[in-house]
Order: sequence, then structure tokens, then C-alpha cells
Amino acid sequence: MAEQNEERRRSVHVRTLFANTGEGFIVLDERARIRVFNETAEALFGKTREDVVGQPIDVLGLPDMTEYVNATWEENEPRRKPCVIETDGRTLSCKSLPFESADGFGRAIIVRDDTELLAQQERAEAILAGASDGLLVFDPDSRLTYMNPSAADMLGRESQEVVGTHIAMNELLGIQAADAEDVRPCWEILGCGRIDCPAHGAEDLRCWLRCGTLGGDGTPLSYRDKRERCMRCEVYSENAELLGEFGGDAREVEISEPEHRILQLRTNPVVSPSGKYLGCVTSLHDMTAEREIAVMKNEFVSMVSHELRTPLTSIKGYVDLVVDGDAGEINEVQKEFLEIVQENSNRLVSLINDLLDISRIESGRVHLKIEPVDMAEVIQGVVETFRTVSEQSDVGLEWDSPCGLPRAGADRDRIGQVLMNFVSNAIKYSPDGGTVTVSASLREDDVLIEITDTGIGISEEDQKQLFSKFFRVDSTLTREIGGTGLGLSICKSVVELHGGEVGVRSKTGEGSTFWFTLPVASADLVRTPRVEAPVEMGGKVLVVDRDPEVSELIGAFLKKRGYEVIQAHTARDAFDFAVKHQPRAITLDVILEDMDGFDLLQNLKDDERTAAIPIVVLSIVCDKGKSLRLGAAEYLEKPIDQSRLVEIIDSLVGAVSSPVVLVVDDDRDIVSALCNTLRARGFAGIAAYDGREAMAAIESRKPDLVLLDLRMPEMDGYQVIQAVKSRPDTNHIPIVVMTAHRIDRKKIDLLRLTADQITKPLSAESLADYVENMLAGGE
Repeated sequence: MAEQNEERRRSVHVRTLFANTGEGFIVLDERARIRVFNETAEALFGKTREDVVGQPIDVLGLPDMTEYVNATWEENEPRRKPCVIETDGRTLSCKSLPFESADGFGRAIIVRDDTELLAQQERAEAILAGASDGLLVFDPDSRLTYMNPSAADMLGRESQEVVGTHIAMNELLGIQAADAEDVRPCWEILGCGRIDCPAHGAEDLRCWLRCGTLGGDGTPLSYRDKRERCMRCEVYSENAELLGEFGGDAREVEISEPEHRILQLRTNPVVSPSGKYLGCVTSLHDMTAEREIAVMKNEFVSMVSHELRTPLTSIKGYVDLVVDGDAGEINEVQKEFLEIVQENSNRLVSLINDLLDISRIESGRVHLKIEPVDMAEVIQGVVETFRTVSEQSDVGLEWDSPCGLPRAGADRDRIGQVLMNFVSNAIKYSPDGGTVTVSASLREDDVLIEITDTGIGISEEDQKQLFSKFFRVDSTLTREIGGTGLGLSICKSVVELHGGEVGVRSKTGEGSTFWFTLPVASADLVRTPRVEAPVEMGGKVLVVDRDPEVSELIGAFLKKRGYEVIQAHTARDAFDFAVKHQPRAITLDVILEDMDGFDLLQNLKDDERTAAIPIVVLSIVCDKGKSLRLGAAEYLEKPIDQSRLVEIIDSLVGAVSSPVVLVVDDDRDIVSALCNTLRARGFAGIAAYDGREAMAAIESRKPDLVLLDLRMPEMDGYQVIQAVKSRPDTNHIPIVVMTAHRIDRKKIDLLRLTADQITKPLSAESLADYVENMLAGGE
């Protein structure tokens, strides 16, 4: 009796479960007769239990279900693929499961109403199919499970051909894949001996996707927990591209088939609630039209800027000459008016340069000359430049000079431009009596520069857009000061091109701190010192420009410095004059009427009669790289900076016409004093602060004499002597050793290779006398 009661209770429980489930249950006995037909099944099929119990399955009047049951009756395993039945406007999904009871074998049919689910799926697929962006879905094994029509159109693929296959993204894009044979497993790259880690010895080498791999402390980590760490891991860096894996950062690719397109790809992982990797979704955005518009915009900006630069070169140059009194004496009223013209022409030049800088940055035509840069020296120069401006504005300008700051790897001119922009803004937006402080420090592997002011401050909302193009904070003060809103955007782009970061900290009314970082210069990066010309210069310079007015302007700049100027307006005349007059230097505009200026440059460098003449390209066309590759010594854009032009010509002419003395010492004061004195005596000087810089200077321009200190960092004087005297092309250069220390007797043989030794301390004047006598004797 107890057993019967227990059996009855279990039956009630099961019956209750069947009655309240959301799925229909049909149980067939060993004779394929319906034994159980729950309430949900009654609702789904419109039949009562009394109608169907004891009857075969065909009593339901659904041939598809009858066929499905008959087909699965003899199967001992559950049928994985369900049977889909359409009835009364609904979609029913049926699944057949075998079971064994005391009476024999039977089948249980589970029926689910998928009408709403399929409707939602159809809506989702319609949305995805209508999306303009391409969408690709991959499972954890990199099997493509879905491709929408936009992706198929972009890639020129038929969905049925690739969906369900294992295919790499590079193959879909038609890009040649990296060589997967170069892939090394994580345990080999990391030298890992954890054989208990699930990634160790696995066939799938994408360890960054696998759950349960061991962290540093041996704890198993899920994909979600370790993803950020894996994206920075050397295993991912080395293997990801080889295995066709891409992170979440957007990247652009250019494809040619089925038509030329520029696509932006972004891959995002799909993660389960437990942190397991379920696959990924890759979106494809067609950037072709945007890039073409950007190119057209850049070309338009470049064209307009170039057309403006041509007349502006003459306007600015001649106004500068008149203000300087080179066209005769002017009265105070005339000078005042001309200075207004001069100021506004400079503003126009600055605007045009900003527009061109933006255009070059966006088109990838900015070329950086990376070298070790002493940021303390750069900051000191910028602070001195703005000292007068800050005093006139009644704003204090302070420079917190640190000790032992390492050199940064940077383009000195470009970073100087960034720093000048930040300091100029800080002074402009600081009230009378305010203070601007510039500081530098080491932050991990970066040099951190901070410019702090006591100005009006910037709201949090404005800070979000501060480095965007053309954005300016809207306030009474900013409207009075004016500006284009391009400066900070350019600064950000330049710093990021260096691999650094830029940012701001500010509160309204409490001032601001703008900061940027630069990577510390690597050990193999060496500065190449420049030649500094003698104080007094002269000689012939050939000026080549198709515009007579600009040619006269350049000539006026050079005549003020003491040069004799020859002018040519065509390529033919330029070549003939260069051969005939053998000028000390040539300035060349590459836009000429009868020949492309670059062709003329090539011809001058190919002819042995003119090959040695240094050429400076002066042009509105920005192609510094091409100019230098063809043999130009320097490049300068129009409108012409008078002081920079004269400085370049001086250095080139000085290196050709005057003896060049290389001064090498880690004491900058000694080097500066000696170089200045030698330049006053008519020598060209090169300043180097360690042995590696000395060797870089010798590679660039072989000097007539080297003044060398023995004790220096990086590469000492003994090593320089050995390097110079062991090479056939430099062993003739005389080296004079300057030292205040005892000579290393073990290296006395090296010192016998030098011309002389001089003991410190020594006066710059006496050393200049010594150099004059030595070089005169050598001649």
C-alpha cells in the first residue's frame, strides 16, 4: 500500500510538471499509440486528451509530424535536428526522444511554439540585411556563421559559398595572409613550463581566446578576465596577425576586388556571462567616399594655400625690408602703419601654415627627423623667445629646470612648434599679474612636459573637444584674442606621431595645465650636429626663381648678409650660370616654366662641374623628402623666413669655403665658447657633446680638424680616435686632444695617432690662435 501511495505521489508530481510546462508533451507507447497528451499540447493542436489518447499520431491530422515520427521510430538516439511544422499560422518545432519503460520502448515528442521566436529572428535578420555596414559573425573555431548582404557585396562573395566554412579574415578580404609557419606557441615564446595550463600543447595556438589559462599566480582565468592583459602580451603581438586575428581597435584596409574600396574593420568579441569566448563579430564600414572627399578637401586646401603663398611671399618679404629701413628712411606714422601690415601678414602666414600642416598630417605627408633632443635646452630657448612677450603682458614666465632629465626621441623643430603653441596660449589666456610655469620630468619611459597657467580655466565640457579641429572655447576673452582653432589639433597630431600623449587638466577660473609626453630616446639614436658658419660670410649665391619679384626679394635678403647674388628665371639659364659662375650655393624654386625644378636639381647633381655646389630648395610645393633624396642640402618653404634662409646659406657656404673645426666635449660651456671664438676668427664650427655625436658629425661633413676631449659619456675620446684613424676615408683628419685628466698609459699608442695634446684649462682665444697656426701650417 505504501509503495502504491508513493507511486501515486510521483505520478501527481510528474503530472503537475507536464501540466504547467510551456512545451507540449506527447508520449507514444511501444505500439506508437498516444499515452500522454498534456495541456500545452491540447492548446497547440486544438485537440483534447479524450480525442487523442490511445490513437496513433496521425490522429492530429499533421502529415509532416506523422512522417517525422515514423522516420525516427527505430532510432535509438535523439534526433538532433527538429521537425518544423506549419499549422494554423503558427510554426511548431518538434523533437523526438526515445525512452525505455517496463512495458517496452517508446518515444516522447516535445513540441514548442516558435512562431514569435522566428518572427523576432526574421526581424533581426531583416535589420542586419538592411544595414549599410557589412557584418560577419564567427564562432569560437573561426567558422563563419553569418554574413549579411552588405558584407557579401563589399567582399564580392556569395554567402552560401563561405558561411559554414573555416576562413580567415585576410582570405575574405583577398589579402595575402602572413606565413603561419612562423607562429610559435605561447609556451615557447614565454619559456613556460606549466604543462597543466590548458593552452600548453594545444593545437589551437590562440591562447588569448582560451578560458582557464593560468595567470601569473597560477589562477585559472576566463577570457573576460584576461582579455586586456592578453592584448598587451608579446604572444598576441607576435602571433595575432600570423593567425589572422585582430583586436577591437579599428583598422583600415584597401581592397581591389570586386572593386576598389577602403574598408574600416572593427572586430569585437562575444562573451558569455561566465566569461567564456563565444566568437566574434566583425563590422565592415566602407570609407571609400569619405577618403575620396578627404583627399579632395586636402587637395583644395593645399591648392588654395599654395596660391596664397605666392603673393604673400612678396608682400611679407618686402614689408619686412621696408620696416627694417632697407628701402630708405620712413617716418613714425609710416612705420606704425607698415607694422600693422606686417603683423597681419604674419597672421596670414600662420593661418596658411596651420591649414597646410593639417592637410599634411591627414594625408600622411609629415616626415619627422627623430633624434635625441635635450628638452631642457628646447624649453630654455622657447622661454627666452617669449620672455619679452610675457613682460609686455605682465605675465610671469618661469622654467623649472630639472637635473638629469634624459633626452627625448623627437623632431626638434616640430616639438619646438608644439611647445611654442602651448606657451603662447598660456600667456595669452593668463590675466595681468598671472604666472606661466613650464616644467619637465621623467615619467616611466617618457619625458613629461607641463605648461601651467593661472588663466581663465576650461570647463569639463569644453575639455572634451579642446583638441578637435577648429574648436575654440566660447568666451569673451577668446573672442577678443582670435585664432583659428587649429593649433591644439596640430599639437596633438604631432605629439601622437612621436608616439606620445597630450592632455589637459583644468578648472574654470583656476587656470590650466597642458601636458604632453615624448618617448625617451633609445640608446641607438644619435643627434647629427650642424655646421655653424663663420661670423663674416660672403661669396656668390645663385637664386633660381621664375618670379622676378620673389627672386629680387631673396637677393635682397642675401645681399644684406654680404653675398653677391646672381639671378636666373629659367632652368636653362640656371644650369649655364651654375657652370659659369661656380656659386658657393644655389637657392632653387622647383616650379619653373621650361623644366621641372626637380629635373634641374637632378641635372645639377649629375654634372661633375656642379655636383659639389650645395642647393637649397625654396618652394610652395611641400616635398622635402623628394628634394633631399635628389641631393638638395636643405629645404625651406615659402613665404621665406629671412633669418632661417640666411642661417642655412651661411652654414652651407661656411662648410664649403671655410675650414671646419669639430669641437667635442661633454661640457657645453666649453664647446660654446670655443665654437663662438672660432667662428669669429673665420672658421666654421661643429658642436658635439659626446663621441657618438662626433662620429655622426664626421659622417655628415668631414671636418678639417677635430678638437677632442677624452673623458665623455656614451663613447669616450679614445674610442673616437680609434674609429677615425682606422678608416681610410677619415684617417687623414688631424685630431687634437684636450684633457685635464691623467692619460691612460694603456692607450698611449692611440694618442700617438693624434696631432697634438693640449692640457685644460685653456682660453678660447689661445686655442683659436693654436688652430689658426696649425691649419695654416697644414696648408
